[in-house]
Amino acid sequence: MSGRLTKLVHTVIFLLSGAPVLAASTSVSLHDTEFGTFHLDGELGHGVHTRFLLDTGSAYVVLSEASTRKLLAQHVLTPVRKLRAVLANHSSVRAQVYRLESLALGGGCVVRNLEVLAMPGADRDILGLSALTAVAPFTVHLDPSRLDMSCAPPALSARENVLPEGA
Repeated sequence: MSGRLTKLVHTVIFLLSGAPVLAASTSVSLHDTEFGTFHLDGELGHGVHTRFLLDTGSAYVVLSEASTRKLLAQHVLTPVRKLRAVLANHSSVRAQVYRLESLALGGGCVVRNLEVLAMPGADRDILGLSALTAVAPFTVHLDPSRLDMSCAPPALSARENVLPEGA
């Protein structure tokens, strides 16, 4: 049996056994601004470093135009659908939803295969609920400013594709 298949079999047996998957808690520093917003460092795809605006009111991770260009060049975005996004000022814009291979927060928390929104005219990356629900439960602390989140061990993460393509 190949190493990948052995790992898959062990993971399936573990999950079917009913044993709890222990999630590691990861804490990431938040950078607060004079405007009362919080930002955190992350990585998109293969080495696209960014500073996300933390926004629990955003349904998606929103990609800036610059990040979208870099990720398309890496071939880590797969088109999913187009939608009409409603902005905070109640205007709307047509935007492309992509599936992103990976997003890393705090160096140890990786979310794989999540939906992100490429927003025309966006000049910053926004960390929204499409990523935050994957690391739930999460807590935002104000003093000191940090985001605590749950990350399953990489080998057992439900956020990763465990089955090989086509299985």
